[in-house]
Amino acid sequence: MQDDLFGALCAETSDLASKTGIREPMAAEHAACNDGVGALDEPVDGAIIDPTTISLPANARARVAGDIVVCATPPATFAEALDVLAASFTLPEARLKDLRRDVAWVEDHRPRNRDGSAAAPLPCDPEALRPILKTLKYDRRKTGPKRLYNIKSSLASIQRKVGWLPPRAPRKPIRTAAWASQLGMMGDGDLSRPTMRRFAVFCEERNLLPEDITLEHLDAYGAVLATTNMKAPEQTVTAIKSRWNRLCREHDTFPGHELPARRNRLTIRDDANGIPASFAADLDAYLSKLRQPGPFEKGFKGPSAESTIRTRGHILALAPHRLVKRGWPATALTSLAAILTPAAVEVILTDYWHANCHDGRWTLGAEATAQALAAAARQWGNLPAADLEQVIDICRQVRAKHRGFTAKKLERLAQFDDPKIERRFLQLPETLWRKALKFATAGKMKRAADTAKYALALAILFDKPLRVADLSILDLALDFVRNAKGKITGVKIAYGRASKRAPVVEGALSAQTVRMLETYVAKFRPVLLNDESTCLFPGQAGSHLDAKSMASQIRTLIGRELGVDVNSHLMRAYVGTVILDEDPRAVALAQRVLGHQNAATTLRFYAAQRGRAANRQYSELIERRRRRLRTSAED
Repeated sequence: MQDDLFGALCAETSDLASKTGIREPMAAEHAACNDGVGALDEPVDGAIIDPTTISLPANARARVAGDIVVCATPPATFAEALDVLAASFTLPEARLKDLRRDVAWVEDHRPRNRDGSAAAPLPCDPEALRPILKTLKYDRRKTGPKRLYNIKSSLASIQRKVGWLPPRAPRKPIRTAAWASQLGMMGDGDLSRPTMRRFAVFCEERNLLPEDITLEHLDAYGAVLATTNMKAPEQTVTAIKSRWNRLCREHDTFPGHELPARRNRLTIRDDANGIPASFAADLDAYLSKLRQPGPFEKGFKGPSAESTIRTRGHILALAPHRLVKRGWPATALTSLAAILTPAAVEVILTDYWHANCHDGRWTLGAEATAQALAAAARQWGNLPAADLEQVIDICRQVRAKHRGFTAKKLERLAQFDDPKIERRFLQLPETLWRKALKFATAGKMKRAADTAKYALALAILFDKPLRVADLSILDLALDFVRNAKGKITGVKIAYGRASKRAPVVEGALSAQTVRMLETYVAKFRPVLLNDESTCLFPGQAGSHLDAKSMASQIRTLIGRELGVDVNSHLMRAYVGTVILDEDPRAVALAQRVLGHQNAATTLRFYAAQRGRAANRQYSELIERRRRRLRTSAED
């Protein structure tokens, strides 16, 4: 079905010299369908059959043959398309009624305009429709994921019948040995194999072999996908490139060559503006000192977190380019100290102001830049006392307004105002665990292990709301507290392994989570292992699961199960608000549970956001006063 919805690709020729894709009219295909030639193509002699080249089943033949284009000029909106279909008398009345119902559902659930008025009519153009489809959310109580999938299928059906999408076609066989060999290198359980197969068909239609593939061909394929209802064509292209490069590294006999990294055009290259190499060497030395400062290093309080080092490195690497932009000679910027003088710091922050602070106020990025410059000046600038004081004074003037939670985070937290959603959210680890056991009983161990992995991850997050960077690196040999019998009782991330430079991150695990952990380690974790490892959540090549991948999977899983948009970091916000909703004075408890080193962070981002407990206590106080005044009046 995935191919039916998103795999319909228009005919295209690619001019690789100009790097442009030329979309050809689909009149021939439409004419064939209108002539009633809806039969499937016969197998081609000599085609190489692999497990993914199965034709459409017999019960799909009628549906393929039924994609008859009813108009010469595609209508602009779905309302016009439905009128065209009704006038063509090519659909039964019951089917037309179902299509109208599905279009009406999308119209009702799509975002409205900012002023609250209804949005423009639903467009048929796939490129205009794609961002609207991305905003649709399902609710398992009324509209589940399968129902939403069928609604999108109805939209695609209308688009095919009015000419916006080409008719559905059977899966084409792989014709060349090179592409069949390439797909054979991917295991049967490889989730990216169907995606890679569709790209192989695209290349075969253009007589391209694996050794011919370049980034320009991927761009051409992405341009074709952009004309379909595919949810995220750019992510599909990125996934193909990533899997392609992995095949190049893993298989010496792979016929293709590794594709180079794509550089962001908005990123300043290291060799731009002629910045001397000595500056980069001095910056690298400073960042190395941040990682491992000596015991008597002046200005260094201890090893910095990797996230801090990475952010500071990006800010300081960009600073000399800002100076060159403002007329400073690049040849004078030979060291890090050259950009840390009072005059240089003022020019850097002024350039940031003009480039990014459009509303006349300092942004959080400007404040981070000022803090990085001030810290580097103290630690590495070797400035006279007067100049250092002037630099610090300049940086202190850069202060952004901290508004606590963003509007989007507050909107996502508001999803838990529904008691039913909150109850199902708190029961989600147990629900997923039961599914994992059911999959295991049915012999689907890979699926069971994946489900158990995220059930355990959510259970740990409820017991101890870790940052996802800390959750993903949990190690059975390093990060768990055990009792005298060797049984795990809690989490303890120490020895500089925790993010945010926290000395220790620790918390107890509930008895239910411990039982899940023991079963997971004994029964499910071995299925996920690719190499020897002590990581709780193993990834590729004996390492731990990537933090970004884990965060993405958790978000997708919660959305699929509950129909709400919750990322892994929002769980920390949820725990903090739950604590302070129950007791507005429990700031110290929230700080301890969340692992904030400074109570001001807890106060700024949590205590000031949702004062429900304080309002509840105030309401009770007012009610007691009313009763007291009522009683005194009666006396």
